[in-house]
Amino acid sequence: MGAIALTFSLIVFRIAAPNLNLQSVVIKNLKFNSSSSPPYLNMTFIAEIQVKNDNFGTFKFQNSSAGVFYNGTLIGTSGFFGGEVRGRETENMNVTIKVRSNVWVNQTYLNGDLNSGLVKLRSYADFRGKVTVLKIAKQSKVSVLDCTMNLNLTSKAIQDILCAEN
Repeated sequence: MGAIALTFSLIVFRIAAPNLNLQSVVIKNLKFNSSSSPPYLNMTFIAEIQVKNDNFGTFKFQNSSAGVFYNGTLIGTSGFFGGEVRGRETENMNVTIKVRSNVWVNQTYLNGDLNSGLVKLRSYADFRGKVTVLKIAKQSKVSVLDCTMNLNLTSKAIQDILCAEN
């Protein structure tokens, strides 16, 4: 009987950070110009993020934000409301980010990338919250989504998405 209780507690009370996956990215309102001074890149970046909670307890996460970076410079950010994902469930959410190149972006690199037709981007989001199992065990957890991708200016689409493991 003790072995069963021990096995049960090791399985149920083992708490891990939920997994985040970037399901898709849609680009809207893409505008760019490499011949203007300074060159610019503006768009609406809509990311579908999947939050998969393999725990037996609910993951409640706080309000947070997501960002898009070009060459290490933040060019767009958006906040999103906290929420929860019940135990052993998966939720999808959309995050919309207005992307605007700015004076802090290296204009030489941006001009070259715009002329090449491919712009390398990085997206980042973190979910901070607590997993609660049976109202007994609570643990703070952080899940991170950190992805690189290429914006194809000809097809106006994101390609080559590569995300780091949590």
